[in-house]
Amino acid sequence: MLLSVFLPFNNEEKTLAEVVDRIEQGTHKAGYNLELILVDDGSTDGSGMEAKRLADGRDDVKLIQHRINLGLTVATQRAIHECNGDFFLRMEADLESHPDEDIPKLMQKIEEGYDVVCGRRVGRADGKYFLSVIYNTVSNRLFHMALHDMNWIKVIRKDCLPELELRSDWHRFIPQILHAKGFKVTEVDTHWYPREHGTTHFGWTRIPIAFFDAIAVKFILSFTKAPFRFFGFAGALQVLLAVAIVICMLLGKVLGRYAFHARPMLYFVVILFLSGVIFFFMGFLAELIVSVRDEVKSLKKK
Repeated sequence: MLLSVFLPFNNEEKTLAEVVDRIEQGTHKAGYNLELILVDDGSTDGSGMEAKRLADGRDDVKLIQHRINLGLTVATQRAIHECNGDFFLRMEADLESHPDEDIPKLMQKIEEGYDVVCGRRVGRADGKYFLSVIYNTVSNRLFHMALHDMNWIKVIRKDCLPELELRSDWHRFIPQILHAKGFKVTEVDTHWYPREHGTTHFGWTRIPIAFFDAIAVKFILSFTKAPFRFFGFAGALQVLLAVAIVICMLLGKVLGRYAFHARPMLYFVVILFLSGVIFFFMGFLAELIVSVRDEVKSLKKK
């Protein structure tokens, strides 16, 4: 069977050759044929030339080069488009993961019947463990999962790839998206090694970005199936509340116990009622958009 290994890199000239060698060893140990997809995401050092040297004359290596840094999501989309293997495996080019050790572990786990297997970093000591705990805790709560490390190396069955909807920085949410679509996701312990060359491309700025992206992914996965249920419920709740307030105002006027100012409350009721109606129309529009999206997806599959 063919294993497509996706290796994105940006300024990893000193580690690239060793990583590729370890990928070949790991794939051989796991008992698979190799398709290596190298994506140079706008490197400014000698990584591009090194990648060309490694790919030169080899039919099992594909090299994609970006003139500027477009981000890991775009690199992932390009790699998925080029993928011909039965499995799609993302590795790291910084040698914090050793592919000759990790590829057999990942493949052994996926052969047990799982659709997605994530590598869990054991012994991690890069100063970002706290960030990882926050990210994974939020993801587990939002998507009803129980994983410890979702945003590192991972292997995915090719059957899952057409179900991925990636934009912005959504490469971080591949396990969450596939889990929400009913695929079986798990993790396996892999050893973490300290980076010896280069510098990390990720830091504290990921926290707010990942938080808002997680909410956006959850919203889209949850409410695009039946958006009118959400918007219709919110709209109906506001309209009913406006009507209830009007009834209370009328009763208070009739009974002579009108204890609040009429004009501000009337403004509030009008705004509440109109916003409820707007939510109803948003629900109808959302249903229309989702139906058009589903038609486009079905046409693409043909």
